[in-house]
Amino acid sequence: MTSLSVPIHMRFSDIDSYGHANNVVQLQYLEDARVRLSEMPIHGLEGIPEGTSFRKLTGQRLTVVGRQEVEYTAQLHYRLEPIEVKIWVSNIGGSSYVLNYHLQDHDGGTIFAMAQSTTVQIGRESGRPEALSQEQITFLKAYSAQPVHFRRRPEHPQAH
Repeated sequence: MTSLSVPIHMRFSDIDSYGHANNVVQLQYLEDARVRLSEMPIHGLEGIPEGTSFRKLTGQRLTVVGRQEVEYTAQLHYRLEPIEVKIWVSNIGGSSYVLNYHLQDHDGGTIFAMAQSTTVQIGRESGRPEALSQEQITFLKAYSAQPVHFRRRPEHPQAH
């Protein structure tokens, strides 16, 4: 397993005045996938108790989004059939990891948005980054693959 595909059922209220899914709603779809990944029971990973989730491995620490980038590639119009968010990990650091997303048709034919988010584990009391455990790293590696390739990323970001 290198990714998780999460079905998303759109609501009519997800559509904005332009007739497509609002960009903020699409971020919520990514959030749904991120939460689903953290709640997935773990099976067959050495050193991790069967049925444990990433959230349980996190314990009292928190995971927060430190950075997010989205490239919208096609308009997503309302539909009755589910769309899906494909989610995977591309980089694991000491206290953070990078999640990658494709918001797409259920068959992967059309990708509506590509995204990355850097998620940081922090102490509940301190608010400071805290190291990922070996069990968390093992879990994240099970969903590891190449990073999303943004098509419209400028070669040389301009200074602000």
